[in-house]
Amino acid sequence: MTGKSRLRPWMPCVILIIFGLTALGGLQNGSRLPALNIADIVERVNPAVVNVQIRNARGGLDYGSGFIIDGHRGLIVTNYHVILAALRMGSPILVSLPDGRLTQASVRGFDEATDLALLEVAVEGEPLPAVTLGDSDALRVGDWVIVIGNPFGLDHTVSLGIISAKNRSWPGSPFNDFLQTDAAINPGNSGGPLINVRGEVVGISTFASTVGTGLGFAIPVNILRDILPQLQEKGRVTRGTFGVRVIDTTPYIRRRMGLKGENGVLVVAVKIGSPAARARLRRDDIIIDVNGTVITSASQFNRLIAAEKPGTKLTLTIFREGRTYKVTGVVEAETPAHGTPGGPPLGNDRPDH
Repeated sequence: MTGKSRLRPWMPCVILIIFGLTALGGLQNGSRLPALNIADIVERVNPAVVNVQIRNARGGLDYGSGFIIDGHRGLIVTNYHVILAALRMGSPILVSLPDGRLTQASVRGFDEATDLALLEVAVEGEPLPAVTLGDSDALRVGDWVIVIGNPFGLDHTVSLGIISAKNRSWPGSPFNDFLQTDAAINPGNSGGPLINVRGEVVGISTFASTVGTGLGFAIPVNILRDILPQLQEKGRVTRGTFGVRVIDTTPYIRRRMGLKGENGVLVVAVKIGSPAARARLRRDDIIIDVNGTVITSASQFNRLIAAEKPGTKLTLTIFREGRTYKVTGVVEAETPAHGTPGGPPLGNDRPDH
C-alpha cells in the first residue's frame, strides 16, 4: 500500500451522479435555482389544491381536481368538462377544502372553447391558501414539472416529470396549445395544477392519451390568464372572429409556396360574408403577421383574433403567389357556441368519465 491515491474504476460514475443531483434544478430560463426539492414545493402548493366531486347520472361520483387562485374570495379553477355533468343535470358540485370541509361550490363562469371553469366557495374565517400563477410561455422542453391532483379519488397525489413538448394541438381545440408532459395524469387529475420548480402553476392538467403511457396534456396557464377577467366579471367569454380557418405551416408547405422563414399560418377556408372575405383573403394565402405581431402557429393566431374586441381594425401581412401584400379588416363578435367543450372530445381520452 503506497501513499499515492488511486482512482477506482467506479469513482467517475459516483462523481457524475453527485454532480447531477447537485445541479438538478440548475439553470432554467436564464436564472440559477437552488437544488430541486420536490417535498418543499409540494408542501407549499398542496394546501391550495382541492378535490371536486360530481354526482353522475348513475348515482355514483365522478372526481376531478382544482386549485384555489384567490383565497379571500374562494375562487377555484378547474376544467369545464369536470363540471359538465353537474351543469347538465343541475346536480351540486362539491369541493373538499384544505381544512377538511366538504362544501358546495357555485359556478362563477366557464368557457367551453378552452375547457376551463371558475368555481366559488364561501370563505369562513381566515383566507384559504392560494397558488401563484406562473408564465407558461417561459417553459422550455425538458423543464421539470409536478402534477398534484385527485386521480381515482386518491386525494393530493403527487407525480413528477418534465415538459415533453409544447404547442401540441388537438382536433376541436382552436385556442389551446397544450403542454405535453410525462408526469402522471390519470382519471381525476383533470383541473389540477401543473407546477414548475418555483412552485408556480404553469398549466392545468386536462387529459391523457389512452394510447401508450406518459402522454399527459395540460392547458398553459397563460390561456387561463387571458380569459380570467371575463370569467370573473361576466361568467362567459366574448371573443372576436375574422371568419378564416388556418393551419400551421410546415417546411414543406413554405418551400412549396416559395416562402422563406419559419413563420406564418396557411389559410384553408374563408367564410362567405366574413371580415376575412371582405378583406379578400383567399385559400392558400399565408398570414405572416397581424398588426405587427408575427404569427407562429394557428393556435396563436386564433387566440390573437379572439382577444380583440369587435370593431377592432386589423392589418394583416400575407404572402400570396410569391409576393407580400397588406390587407385590412374589422373584427366581428363571435356567435356563442353551445354544447361540448372545445377541448378533446368527451370519451375515453377524458380522464374523469
